[in-house]
Amino acid sequence: MLGGVLLLSAAALPAQALPVMDLSLDDLLPMASELRKTLNLNANQQTLWQQTENKTRQLMRERHARRERLQTATQAGLAGARVELRDLVGALDAETAAAAAEEKQAREWWLNVNDALDETQRGKVAALAAEQLLRAADSGARPGATPRGKEEGGEHRQGGGRGRGGAGMGGVGIGTPGG
Repeated sequence: MLGGVLLLSAAALPAQALPVMDLSLDDLLPMASELRKTLNLNANQQTLWQQTENKTRQLMRERHARRERLQTATQAGLAGARVELRDLVGALDAETAAAAAEEKQAREWWLNVNDALDETQRGKVAALAAEQLLRAADSGARPGATPRGKEEGGEHRQGGGRGRGGAGMGGVGIGTPGG
């Protein structure tokens, strides 16, 4: 399970180190091409990598579209005369479950890529992943994190609200993890 996350996390640039539990496809997929370059993949590995990357990108496009629909439906629900927040939470719970299933599927795809790597390549992945996790532990950094005002407290992620609450959810944490 962690191997797929580590495979993708190893691609992270130094300024984008993340704690392991905050790693998501939204953050990691854009960095995969950098890792790909460092691994010197053979033809079969290149093919598997490209197929996996394409499937992952498609999954992300579908997730984004689904979350846009959820955003629209939630806004419409909140605009109603008699708003019942419990009714809205069901859709958020469904999105949470769907996102968790997608993350698990994507990890499995990337674990298959990891299985196709030789020991030297796996060593590079592990070394880069370890470096990223150490940087995250040292800095507590998240890409795009900006401090909120005193009245709000905490951190807020920019970049489409991909933090808690999902895409476009403005960081609303009604039980929905990012990614």
